[in-house]
Parts: sequence; structure tokens; C-alpha cells
Amino acid sequence: MRRNAEILEVNPVETAEKTKQIITGELKRDFEEWMSASEDLMLRPRIEMTEEGNQFFAKVLVFGMDSKSVQIFVDPDRLLIEGEMYRKSGRRKFLSSANFPRPIDPRRVHAEITDGVLSLRAAIAEAKLMQYVPRAA
Repeated sequence: MRRNAEILEVNPVETAEKTKQIITGELKRDFEEWMSASEDLMLRPRIEMTEEGNQFFAKVLVFGMDSKSVQIFVDPDRLLIEGEMYRKSGRRKFLSSANFPRPIDPRRVHAEITDGVLSLRAAIAEAKLMQYVPRAA
């Protein structure tokens, strides 16, 4: 029986540099927590990515994820998903990232969680044609 899908907000990030800053900041915080923890607090589920037509589709198993804690960041080249999951052993942070095989349009991304699966659809960016203007010799 399929439950209702929960739509998630996607945060477009215009540059790869900004995405790197987000990832680096998160990793620094995680490292500080990890150094003081008695067990691993970070989960990194695999992102399965496929291409159909002019879109990429990504799926991640996220059973137990608090959908209100999920943050999704995309830039033309990368996908970053973070949040919190609850297991029998307690709360665990979730951080997973993947590169898109080709650039996408960060403003044309849709994500939702249905029955413990986070699904994301991203439109592949249209190729920009370069216009050549000859100069007089």
C-alpha cells in the first residue's frame, strides 16, 4: 500500500564553490562530533542515479528519516542530501552526495519521500550555443 508522498524543498545553489562550502562546513561539524562520540553518528546511504530522456532520477533509501530535518542542495554538477534518521540505537545524521553525469538546471528539481524512499528528479540543463562573431582583419 503506497502512502501519500511528502514533497521536499530543494535549495538551488548556483555555484560548485558554494556547494563545497556547505559540504566542508558539515564535515567539520561532523568531525568534531565524531571525535567525542563513542560510536559512528553519520550514515551515508548510497544514491542511485539514472538518466531517462532529459532528466536525471536519484533514489535513496531513508527509512526512519525525519522529513522535517531533510535539506537538499543542488548545483549544476552536484547533489547533496543531509538530515537526521532515527534508529533503535538513537539519532544518526545522514549525509550523502553525488555528482550529476551532466549539468542540470538547479531551478528545475523536484524531490519527495514516499514509503521510506527519497526520490529526486532533475532536468538536464539545455546546452548553450556559442555565437561566433567574426572580427574584421
